[in-house]
Amino acid sequence: MGAKIKKRLAVSAILLLLCIGLVVKTKQEFDKNDTSVIKTIYDQMLIQGMKMYNPFLAYIDSDWKKRSIEEIVWNNVWRIIPTEKYMLKKYEDEMLVSEYMQGQQEDDIIQQAALEENAAAAQSQQQSQEQSQLDALVMAENQAKSQEESDLSQTSGFVPATEPSAIYSISQLKEKGFIKKTFYSEDPTTQIQESQVQYDTLMGFDAAIKQDSSQPQILVYHTHSQEAYIDSDTNDISTTIMGVGENLCAILREEYGFNVIHHMGMYDVESRDYAYSNAAAGLEQVLAQNPSIEVIIDLHRDEVRADTKLVTDIQDIPMAKFMFFNGLSFSRDLGALTSLPNPYVQDNLSFAFQMQLAAEEYYPGITRRIYLKGYRYNLHYRPKSLLIELGAQTNTVEEAMNACGPLAHVISLVLNGENKTVY
Repeated sequence: MGAKIKKRLAVSAILLLLCIGLVVKTKQEFDKNDTSVIKTIYDQMLIQGMKMYNPFLAYIDSDWKKRSIEEIVWNNVWRIIPTEKYMLKKYEDEMLVSEYMQGQQEDDIIQQAALEENAAAAQSQQQSQEQSQLDALVMAENQAKSQEESDLSQTSGFVPATEPSAIYSISQLKEKGFIKKTFYSEDPTTQIQESQVQYDTLMGFDAAIKQDSSQPQILVYHTHSQEAYIDSDTNDISTTIMGVGENLCAILREEYGFNVIHHMGMYDVESRDYAYSNAAAGLEQVLAQNPSIEVIIDLHRDEVRADTKLVTDIQDIPMAKFMFFNGLSFSRDLGALTSLPNPYVQDNLSFAFQMQLAAEEYYPGITRRIYLKGYRYNLHYRPKSLLIELGAQTNTVEEAMNACGPLAHVISLVLNGENKTVY
């Protein structure tokens, strides 16, 4: 009997060790989260647990108490090892921890997403504010530019006249001395001959442009590029005579369809003394590159006494008066200046007179008298060469810009031959 009990106890001990090993193994599998193994063990343990702890299964055998001590020990071993309860509790704890951690992670993710969303919204709002500010600045700049362009506009509401408002009769113009007395001012250093200012001679010149606009037709430049007006910004050439020149060119191009080159060479920066000789080299280069040019305009701004204001109203718009200027290559003391020859003196005179007459008929009071002086002033490069003094240092930039409208119209009338239709 004793040997048999020892044998049973040994077997029970072995089984106990196996159970403990099984529990340890099961825990390891749980830790590894091997659900296939866990499920198999769990199912088997549940079945065994049901058999061990279910009263029906425990008492179904009415003779179990009569069994041997080995069987009683064996049953008690199973009763003191609540494997199922341990496994279920462990599993529930792990599930709770897992759910808690998962919940924490989800909360963290939600919180982080909220922070990122708030940051993105703040950044978007800042960018929106910055964009709004930028848009406002751009709009203000555009409005200022538009206002500036409006202030410096050549037309300012100017509408070219469709017909003359004053006409000189042919009989008047042919009266002896009438043209010279009415339209010219003569510098004391020179002298014009009466034959040079006869009506038939002056109006007989064909000033109509020959070259179509597929090639350059008109050249505008400035011997004295530094000339400015009373309110000019000398650091901004668009408010000086060069800006006025560009305005004139723009009207000739856009409103009258001429092909115009605006030469922006500066020949009087260091000194005005040699401006004409310096400009001659630049002119020759431009003309060599563009032989189709028929008309050359040297645009200036005059210098007058400080108390003199050369301004008139045309269509209720204040405009600077302009003046055509001719060099005769003739001196009272020396006679013809053979060192400064100009084969186009008469053509220059005729061209300027036709401009003067058209201006006074369409826009009375817009011009001053044609000024005559002794030298040639680079007017010898083309028969249709003009030197124009547009306003003076006492005029505003706006007045000078406004005058470009009538001036461009007069130029177009003569170059298109429309100035002669009234006679």
